[in-house]
Amino acid sequence: MSLFAHILIPLGFIILALLIKKASIKRRLAILFAAINFLWSLTLIPIVQFNDIIVVQTGGWEAPYGISLVADKFSVIMLVIAAFIFFISTVYGAQEVDKERRKSGHFFFSFGVLAGVNGSFIAGDIFNLYVWFEVMLMSSFILVSLGGERPQMEGSIKYLILNLISALFFVSGVGLLYGNLGTLNMAHISQIIANNKEIIPLLNPALILMFVSFAIKGALVPFFFWLPASYHTPPPTVSAMFAGLLTKVGIYSLIRFYTLYLYHDDLFWNKIILWLGTASMIVGAMAASSQIFFRKILSFHIISQIGYIVIALAFFTKASLAAAIFFLVHNMLSKTNAFLVGGIIRRQTGTLNIKALGDIYRQNPIWAILFFISAFSLAGLPPLSGFAAKYLVIKAGVEADMILISMIALFTGILTLFSMVKIWMEVFWKKVPEDIAVPLPVKKRKEHWMLTASIAMAVMIIIMGVNAQSLLNFCNSAAHTLLNPDIYINAVLNQ
Repeated sequence: MSLFAHILIPLGFIILALLIKKASIKRRLAILFAAINFLWSLTLIPIVQFNDIIVVQTGGWEAPYGISLVADKFSVIMLVIAAFIFFISTVYGAQEVDKERRKSGHFFFSFGVLAGVNGSFIAGDIFNLYVWFEVMLMSSFILVSLGGERPQMEGSIKYLILNLISALFFVSGVGLLYGNLGTLNMAHISQIIANNKEIIPLLNPALILMFVSFAIKGALVPFFFWLPASYHTPPPTVSAMFAGLLTKVGIYSLIRFYTLYLYHDDLFWNKIILWLGTASMIVGAMAASSQIFFRKILSFHIISQIGYIVIALAFFTKASLAAAIFFLVHNMLSKTNAFLVGGIIRRQTGTLNIKALGDIYRQNPIWAILFFISAFSLAGLPPLSGFAAKYLVIKAGVEADMILISMIALFTGILTLFSMVKIWMEVFWKKVPEDIAVPLPVKKRKEHWMLTASIAMAVMIIIMGVNAQSLLNFCNSAAHTLLNPDIYINAVLNQ
């Protein structure tokens, strides 16, 4: 029941929302269900601390014949952080999302995204992972396009096309894999490969197709074009939720596949993953430095930050995997809050063109402080979470004798700092340009829920930075399980 709840809670809200017509009740109900989902996710932490892995065999059918739901420490930390981000985004969106979008089903489809995200994190077989990817895609596409504005429609079409291509690659890989092995249970496949490593060349075509699908979902170079074309178009609540959750599901899947299957053919896969991660770091940071729109800068930096996680995966040591998980958590929190602050600014000024903005620090110092915490955490300044995250990745790289890649990561951090300083100086510090056509701000609006949500996220970023060792201990334990797939295999197959 502990794992089923993460599917039943969002589906339960969707059913209730269909039966309720009044938008204000749906809004309060959405916040309640998001809070329940977060609190329920917290109950998994002591369970995995004691048992290492939670396994549910649906319908009483033992693996590999039935559908397995599986959660190890890596899954649980992703469920907890995703639940927290979704709760914060729901509180924020209850005030930020306009009435028309709320009436059109904003909360309904956002819980569809939550169901897809939760299902992906606990899927124990590859076909169900594909199913939850599709649930997430359908719901997220509607959220991107909800409102029907021209920029939204352009962004949503690009988003849909690239993600449909990703789905095509994924399902093709699933078919090839099942044709070769006769099973799609993740633990069973890992066991088969471990007992017969000569089979890997036969499986590589299927694994390549699924790897490309994950690379598209995770917005790795050169598969990233859909992200900066779409993430800046929907309401800020949607952008923030997407930034914190969607690409991370693709990267979670990549880490899961690498630690279960791909590491057996390390000579082939390691270099691919290492250089795609390195390219993503550089390209994302350099592209961001040339942008003038707040959310576009942040969107390109999602690509760059994903690169750090992927190179840490490629180092493939216990320290680097722990660093990858720590960095993933940090990025989910910091990136989400940066988008949330951008939404507050757009709500009050009517624009996110940094050339048309200015003097926000004097007008609203609390917004400036919230942005400073999030942005400079992304840049890696102490004592914020980003400093520990980047330090751990670079340190793990040096220990793995990847000196060049570690230096590139350090250089990319300087580019990230440049972009964050650029936003800070243009939006918060300089005076408002005198030649702008419309005086800013447009009008004052209530935003107490939005500010509360952003403050809560900022507090988490500070706590994670100041108390990094506690989370790192959990990440080290999760990395140990990932590096020893027999633990996962034995728990799922009941051996």
